[in-house]
Amino acid sequence: MKGNSVENSYSISFVVSQSKSSSLKILSTMLLYNVRKLTYAFIAIVLLYVTGQMLRSNSQLDIQDRTAQLKQLSKLFSSGSSNSRIWRGQQACKHPDLDVYSPVMMAHIHKTDPIVCSPEKDWVEIDGSKAKITAEARQKHGEIECSFTDILRSNDFSSRTGISTTTHTEYNLENADFVRIHCVANDGKRWSNLMAGARHDQDVLDQSGWEKLPDKTLKLNVLMFGFDSLSRNTFIRKLPKSYDYLTKALKSIVLKGYNIVGDGTPQALIPILTGRTELELPDTRKRMGSEANYVNVYPFVWNDYHNNGYVTGYMEDTPDVGIFTFRLKGFSDQPTDYYLHTYYLDLKTQLHKHKPLCVGSMPRHKVMLDYARHIFTVNKERPKFVFGFHGEISHDSYNQVGAADDDLLEWMKWFNDEGHLNNTVLILMSDHGHRFAEVRNTQQGRLEERLPFFSFAFPPWFEKLHPEAARNFKINSERLTTPFDIHSTLMNILKFEGADMGDISQRSISLFKEVPKERSCIDAHIEPHWCACLDWEKIDPGTSIIQKAAKTLVDAINEYNKKYSNLCEQLSLNSVLWAAKLLPSKAVQTFKQSADMDGFVPDLSGKLEITMELYQIKISVLPGGGLFESSLTYMVKDDAFSLKIEEVSRINKYGAAARCIENTQEQLRKFCYCKDDA
Repeated sequence: MKGNSVENSYSISFVVSQSKSSSLKILSTMLLYNVRKLTYAFIAIVLLYVTGQMLRSNSQLDIQDRTAQLKQLSKLFSSGSSNSRIWRGQQACKHPDLDVYSPVMMAHIHKTDPIVCSPEKDWVEIDGSKAKITAEARQKHGEIECSFTDILRSNDFSSRTGISTTTHTEYNLENADFVRIHCVANDGKRWSNLMAGARHDQDVLDQSGWEKLPDKTLKLNVLMFGFDSLSRNTFIRKLPKSYDYLTKALKSIVLKGYNIVGDGTPQALIPILTGRTELELPDTRKRMGSEANYVNVYPFVWNDYHNNGYVTGYMEDTPDVGIFTFRLKGFSDQPTDYYLHTYYLDLKTQLHKHKPLCVGSMPRHKVMLDYARHIFTVNKERPKFVFGFHGEISHDSYNQVGAADDDLLEWMKWFNDEGHLNNTVLILMSDHGHRFAEVRNTQQGRLEERLPFFSFAFPPWFEKLHPEAARNFKINSERLTTPFDIHSTLMNILKFEGADMGDISQRSISLFKEVPKERSCIDAHIEPHWCACLDWEKIDPGTSIIQKAAKTLVDAINEYNKKYSNLCEQLSLNSVLWAAKLLPSKAVQTFKQSADMDGFVPDLSGKLEITMELYQIKISVLPGGGLFESSLTYMVKDDAFSLKIEEVSRINKYGAAARCIENTQEQLRKFCYCKDDA
């Protein structure tokens, strides 16, 4: 209004100084100008009103959209059927046996350079709750004075500073796990950093203890750690040292049939941590404003552990795109006893001081790995549930996670060498495979997205004390499993419910129980477009493609026997008894992306190029009448079959036919027909 008054005053004084005709002309211009202003103002008001209505309308659509999403899922599930009776003891879900080093996937793989951080080691080291100025720094720079400023959580989107303490030696973390450190040395050099440890918290110590656990507990710590966007095959490709140690030294059980149940990280982790889908829980979406709940309303599994005497910890990086802070409203109260989110939140303001993927002399992923160590160090004599999920190094790059292989290996060895794994179940995992377009648009890439890495390593005593549960876990590594099953398993660690047969009618089956062979994606509540189980299509054994597959199988057996051709007969095809082709389901082939912003409603307008087909055949051979069953991969462009000889099954008895090699070449028993029997 003040601007308008000045402008009008200036116009009137200007009119008085002109001639009458000029004045009329100017007055007319003024009136026209003001009319235009009023018109613009009116248009602006209309636009504001319309925009407001649109915003209100969009908000209503968001509310209705949640209902629409639920209806869509219900429709998808009702369109399928379990068919469990059809399988009658056979495995209903056949996941593809995807070549780890497939040329299609290896085209996206390259060697990863190490993460090179500051050449000078950090002046301060933290072990558990104690921060100490290093002897190396003092030797190099002389006497050093450091100030430690506590970093405290305000909420999930801001932090604040606490008290500062100055020392020349060491500092004990008491009020906060995270400290900004500023040091000045006698030689004039300065050093600063943001560091993390695990404070001694008397309240935590008082509420926790092994003696507080329920009677039926398995008395195990739970240590879960995952990298974002790693399929089972990608874990093997990019973290080979860790995979080797995990499977050989720690005897970890890798879930080969683990299948995602939704799009993106929240839909992978919310079922694990709550046993429910996001749509089954109270609405926590930011865009719903005051109608949304904070995610504390979720029934997180760590609450059950906390209420039963466990120390709890939750670790996650990338707060701007966090699991519970990107689309969702975040936590109103700190969710666990130890909560790394605040560290990464404060670190955002200081990233410009550090090299990419670094904080001081340390790669940033090590902050999370070390935080778990600090928690276990400080609370060594207490039961612990710690869940960590790291995204920065793996989410945006298919290859960068390879730089963490040595660190992850060293981390596992530390837990093992320090004795922590004697009473801990170590769970290494991911949420889903990579989702970048160039990978996701390939047939293998799309299937790998649905088959993330998931593994369990139990203490050596577990199998002796619970043989049936351990047996079931090994069986279930080849069965269809889901995030819902992981939740039941975590709850069963806290309250063990036996190791009998799982109920196929239940969406969630503890992996301590046997998952039925007949379980299908519909049984497990996996929508068709996320189901990696292959569709079976029976094929006439007489077709040329099947005859070619059968010849490949016989040739492979003869090649395997070749070294002992003086003892074993050359085999020939007698007949093909049965054949089937296995392909990704139509829903997987047509899935393009999620059609809604929450990732629940599928866009099925895509078209996947089929570059490989999986065939299963059953054949009989001569001489001897041996029956063999095998899976073969057909590469469409190459018009060629391949198979793994160790996966060929002999399905009738070979008896004495292999007696000429049975004591010397055990691996040939199922293939060799001795010449003296011909």
